[in-house]
Amino acid sequence: MRFPQAFRQFSIVCRLCRIGFAVGILILGTFGLSHCHAAQPPITALTLSADQTTLVAGSQLGVHVISWPELERTPVRDVGFSQIHDLKFSPDGKQLLIVGGAAGEYGEWKLVSWPELEVIATRTSHSDVIYSATWLSDDQFVTGAADNDLIHWRLSGGEGKILRVVHGHSRRVLCVAAIGEQQLLVSAGIDQVLRVWSSEQGVLAEPPLRNLDNHTGAVCDLAVRPGEHAIPHLASASVDKTVRFWQPTIGRLLRFSRLPVEPSSIAWSLDGERLAIGCSDGKLRIVNPNTVENEQTLEGIEGWIFEVTAAVDGSFAVAGASGAIARVLPAKSRK
Repeated sequence: MRFPQAFRQFSIVCRLCRIGFAVGILILGTFGLSHCHAAQPPITALTLSADQTTLVAGSQLGVHVISWPELERTPVRDVGFSQIHDLKFSPDGKQLLIVGGAAGEYGEWKLVSWPELEVIATRTSHSDVIYSATWLSDDQFVTGAADNDLIHWRLSGGEGKILRVVHGHSRRVLCVAAIGEQQLLVSAGIDQVLRVWSSEQGVLAEPPLRNLDNHTGAVCDLAVRPGEHAIPHLASASVDKTVRFWQPTIGRLLRFSRLPVEPSSIAWSLDGERLAIGCSDGKLRIVNPNTVENEQTLEGIEGWIFEVTAAVDGSFAVAGASGAIARVLPAKSRK
């Protein structure tokens, strides 16, 4: 692989993987955005509070607390992370899990109270930065990191205890998603393979139950479809410019949607009827999962969208390059 090509792919992966802040800024330049803060690093993690009144974003600066849907910002809270890559509220919405670390050095997570942001528990664990986390229950979660590993954690007495370190990926793990009722976990990343993990006596078991290897590029995001389905559905987004729809518990690829640009983040509408796809051109694409038709292409932000999250009113929050955050309302949700 020639160096320029390798550099380009590294840059793309960095942006998709939410690790190439500085590289991304140099490439993207400075934009005159309505939602842009030109001197700010990109937003690389995003979630909505359970009561849908607050948007929480993460960047190199710290945690951004933003009113929703007004998008009024409060001063950034420095929580001691050099990089934040994922934010996940606990199932009861009272605690916020923050993950990240320092690339090539260590992975770190902190559990903080909500909305006080006071530290409840913290651990430095993986040997490289943590990209993603998912809750399995009120006191258990899994982290996936650049050291290729997954760690299954249990909270006990204000501490995080490792139940198991799970190996299996050959390259960086970028995304994890839990299929709660099935007690299954799906993970994916640079090695292009979705791995489905089962549990034995409440602990993640090795080897993976199955491997789903239809993607031809790094997998940058996973999202479990909401709603009741006899067999769980999951979507995956990849730099191969496809979004694929799966029934991962039986290893079935249902269908896929090909995109004109690379997707970077996906989120289901809360009714599970549409998939929102944040893309490298700053647009949000709304795809019908049953027909894989791209029903709408909506303006999001200028530059890469790194994060998408769904709101109960049918709109989506998108965030990414230069600290930009916007609310996007698909036509069928407009009132």
